[in-house]
Amino acid sequence: MIQSVRSHLILWFIVPLTLMIPLSLYVSQYVLTQRIDDSFDSMLRMGAERFEERLFVAEGEVRINMLYFSVNSLGTGGQGKLFYRVRDAQGRLLTGFEGLQGPGNLLEGEGFYNTVFAGTDLRALRLFIPVRGATEPVEVIVAESREGREHLLQEFLSNLLAINVGLGISVLLIALFAIHQGLSPLKRIESALRKRSAHDLSPVEEKVPAEVSALVDSINHLMVKIRHNMQHIQQFNADVSHQLRTPISEIRVLAEMSEKQCDDPQLKQQLRAIRKTTDYASHTTQQLLKYAKTKSDLVDHASLAVQDLQPVCHEACARLLNRVLQRGQELELIADERPFPVRCDPIMVQWLLTNLIDNASVHAGGADADYQGLIRVRLTEQSGLACLSVEDAGVGIPDEAMQHVTERFYRVNRDEKGSGLGLAIVSQVAQSHGAQLQLRRSSTGGLLVSVLFPLVTDQQLAQ
Repeated sequence: MIQSVRSHLILWFIVPLTLMIPLSLYVSQYVLTQRIDDSFDSMLRMGAERFEERLFVAEGEVRINMLYFSVNSLGTGGQGKLFYRVRDAQGRLLTGFEGLQGPGNLLEGEGFYNTVFAGTDLRALRLFIPVRGATEPVEVIVAESREGREHLLQEFLSNLLAINVGLGISVLLIALFAIHQGLSPLKRIESALRKRSAHDLSPVEEKVPAEVSALVDSINHLMVKIRHNMQHIQQFNADVSHQLRTPISEIRVLAEMSEKQCDDPQLKQQLRAIRKTTDYASHTTQQLLKYAKTKSDLVDHASLAVQDLQPVCHEACARLLNRVLQRGQELELIADERPFPVRCDPIMVQWLLTNLIDNASVHAGGADADYQGLIRVRLTEQSGLACLSVEDAGVGIPDEAMQHVTERFYRVNRDEKGSGLGLAIVSQVAQSHGAQLQLRRSSTGGLLVSVLFPLVTDQQLAQ
């Protein structure tokens, strides 16, 4: 699957962000847990050390003054529950909770440890505080539930998550803007190339960054090659037209003169066959040149001018009239009395119409008989389109061949005369003029070919 550059770059931004945010939260949780524990442990130690000022010896026993001392006065600053236990060296409870467990084997001497009391997880500290007048220190245990630590950690993490998400969205938006700005030179080049006609091979002169200039240079170099190739093709077509038609015409003239001067019937028949072959070769050569020139990629649409189809059709019919009459056929032109302005090349439209008329004249009777009927040319308006149609009353085309007759060198009957290029040229001329080509059976059973040209409106003419 081929991805666009934009989606590829966005993906490279999104994937690291989605990985970095959870990683950042995990590392932050670890660091904050250590820092919060250190802070709360320091406050817990300060609270435990305050017992020292409440301890004293009286009558040979260690006692504690708790008259103005409460649990909250330990000053740990936590939001959880506080517990404490004070024992003398003999293990006698001086104050606090008897059930509060010491570290046991987990800790020897002073230090922090974790324990459970009254179903609550606690962080506890055991200290041995010396008392003036006593020979042995007093054991003091102060414990605090972890609620305050967890609450503070969750608050930090929530704020950090919001900050990370906000930063991630901001970075993504900045990245999208940067990607859009970075790809804008390519968009400008694409837009400039799309607006060009197929014949505009001038260099691309868009201002682009240095990273894109190599691409623009390559495109310009390619256009130079294409322009040279097109010029070579056009020159080659002109050379073929000149180099082929001249010797073919000479062969035909020589065969015709030899036929008139020859008395041998068999030789005359061979010379007549040569003359017909040269006629076929000349016609095929002209059709090939027309096919090459009418290719839509080679037609400069900007050079198409607004023309009235009426005189173009009259001139094409007038040129073929004698040929049609010599074959024992009739040619009829029916046109509405109104102008038909279309944007076209009149020479190509004449080629289109002469090919349609000649196709009907030569092929309407089929492979076994010459056509002797009427060829009707119509020029009418249909739904804002100029409809140019040619209809015959011949044998028509089989339905299965209808979609193939516009293909190059396709012939319904291989034994039938013709180059197989007539309707292919018609199809290319229609395509190069933005016209619609329709083929169907006529009401008399023959072939009806219609070409629908877009009419130029009065508003377009005014512009």
